[in-house]
Amino acid sequence: MRRLLIIIIWLSASTVSAHAAIDLAEWSWQRSIDVANVGNAGTFSGFVRLPIVPEIFNESQAALHDLRVIDEGNGLVPHVIHWGRAEATQRQDWQPARLLNASFMPGKYASVTADFGGSAEKNSMKVTLSGQNYRRRALVEGSSDGHAWERVAEEIWLFDVTLPGQRFRVDAIRFPVNDFRYLRLTVFNMPDDPRRITIEALQCAFQRTVMEKELKSLPVKQMGVSQDEKEKQTVLDLDLGSRNLPVASLRLEIATPYFYRGYELFGRNQSREKIPRKTETRWDTTEREVPWQSIQRGVFYRIQYQQKTGESVRVETIRAPYRYLQLRIFNGDNPPLKVEAVSVYWRGTSLVFRAEAGHRYRLIGGNPRASEPNYDLARSIEGIDDSKLPVAGLRLLTAAPRKEQLSPWTERHTTLIWIILVLAVGTMLALVHRNLKKLPSPPAGQADGDKKET
Repeated sequence: MRRLLIIIIWLSASTVSAHAAIDLAEWSWQRSIDVANVGNAGTFSGFVRLPIVPEIFNESQAALHDLRVIDEGNGLVPHVIHWGRAEATQRQDWQPARLLNASFMPGKYASVTADFGGSAEKNSMKVTLSGQNYRRRALVEGSSDGHAWERVAEEIWLFDVTLPGQRFRVDAIRFPVNDFRYLRLTVFNMPDDPRRITIEALQCAFQRTVMEKELKSLPVKQMGVSQDEKEKQTVLDLDLGSRNLPVASLRLEIATPYFYRGYELFGRNQSREKIPRKTETRWDTTEREVPWQSIQRGVFYRIQYQQKTGESVRVETIRAPYRYLQLRIFNGDNPPLKVEAVSVYWRGTSLVFRAEAGHRYRLIGGNPRASEPNYDLARSIEGIDDSKLPVAGLRLLTAAPRKEQLSPWTERHTTLIWIILVLAVGTMLALVHRNLKKLPSPPAGQADGDKKET
């Protein structure tokens, strides 16, 4: 019984040790976390925030699932990743409405009235129009009784850019919050429009900002601007310097006075990659260009009407964990845009963990096979504002001890295998030949008799 108890205790201790410590062989790098300057040196205990710098993204998974915080005994320390908001958090309440009095004046405008049945707060509208390749001015008016009308928003522009295999639209209208029962939308014909345009659909909503964006400016390491004459496109190539960066927004500085052009944004983390290839005798590698991944489409425009200018020169709400970005602007038969600069913004990201006084910590990463850790901490500190936490720092990147990944023995000793096979076949043939020579010859008489019969 005593021996059984000792075995159980030993197994329990082994299990606890296995869960508490981590084998560093699968992680490629580690960095010391500097918590000495947090609070009172050597006596601080509590949550700290560790900003994730571009170099960490470059050496980790894009989702940061391979990051781990460990103490001096290689024990895991629970952490949570806080991603900065790529866009303001909006609460959107769609307001049901009946569409009334749809009408048009040939060659001049189309109009429709939305009846909300009573007072209803709203500040945005989504519109679907007939036709393609248009730029149309819109007017929004409000009324409480359907007789007296007041202007809610004017000099609004709606766009459609349709090219072979491509379509880009600006179909949303924002205006000040109002509670009119009726909203009337009027869309004006442009000189190149058909005799009649139609407002095919209209939806209204009340949007409010709950939390603002959390973005940081990101320097562009290198930018190139070229013209694709065949496709009639302006091509902007951006190198951000590190892989997997959570880019959220771009802003262009365009010197061209007035324009409206469709665009498409692409991304990738490397320009060339090696692909394993099996030949008749062994495995080798071949190199190819990494294909671009499409991220987002939209319309850039700057337009003036009656001394008022409206523009959209930003690419918003991007989900692009890439180092290289390529922005293609579709010029059609227009001259190329004069793009002078591009500003890039990314999501500020931090790792939060609890530091104990007198302990030393390291951050490890670089394991492509690691899965996302599942800590209770992520669910227990949801109310903490990480922007107010003390900030820890990172020291120099060092390599973690790692086992060398060897290819299979048969691939590393192909020549030896062929030599062995040749010797085995040669030996087998020699044995067969020797055994055939040892077979007894038929008697002479039997041989002659066989010849007579034939």
